[in-house]
Formats: sequence, structure tokens, C-alpha cells
Amino acid sequence: MIKFIKEKEVKYIGIVVIILLIIFKFFNTPYNFYSILNWNYEKRMEQNYGFCQNESWGFYNYVIQKFNLNGKEISMINDEGHTTLENLFDIKKSNNNNSNYILLTNYQSENDNNIYDGKYKFLKKYKIIYRKNNCYLLELND
Repeated sequence: MIKFIKEKEVKYIGIVVIILLIIFKFFNTPYNFYSILNWNYEKRMEQNYGFCQNESWGFYNYVIQKFNLNGKEISMINDEGHTTLENLFDIKKSNNNNSNYILLTNYQSENDNNIYDGKYKFLKKYKIIYRKNNCYLLELND
């Protein structure tokens, strides 16, 4: 009887261990612990939300810090339809196309045209301040 109980406990422990291993693999737990321990917050955010793809968190962060855009009113356009991230930064989203700055992310031009010949005709009033791949920071011409 005691032997039977111990065999049953071993089977139970084995099943629990297998389930835990499956959960660890499914949620990629070892890699996530590694990234939390070795990468800072900005690097992890950039890996998850992209520098100049998806939501373009890295581009937002870099441009806002480099050009001191905190508290400014900025029009934001994500050409692929991803969420804009103005709530994560100290900026105000402008809904009109006449603001002083425009952040244009994930812009795919047709036939390698520049952004001024594309579908956003109002961009002709702006000059490019900074560009990284398919992400742009534009400022209204004076």
C-alpha cells in the first residue's frame, strides 16, 4: 500500500513538472528572465514595439529626446495603421495637418518616390528634419 502511494505521488510530481515545462516553453520564460536582467527598459520597449516598424516606439523616443519635443503639439501618422504612442510621451497629439511637427512612421512609398509625391499632399508644406528608414520627423516651413 505504501509503495502504491509513493508511485502515485511520483506520477503526480512528474505530471506537474511536465506541465510546468510546457508553460515555461509557451511563455518563453528563460528568455524573458534573461532580457529583463540584461537589457534596460528602453531596449526592451524597442524590441517589442520596434524602432521604425510596428508602433515605432524607438523612433518616437529618440526623436522626442533629441529634438526636445516634450510638451509640443505634434501630428502623428502611422501609415500601416498601428497605434500612435503619444500617451507614453509628454506630447500632445494634433488632429489637424497644420501643426508645427509631424511624425510620419512606417511610410512605404510607391516606386521609391519621396514622401512629397505620395498620398499625403499636405506634406509639401513641411521639411524633413530627421529620417530613419521609413520614419520621418517633419517641421513646418517658415
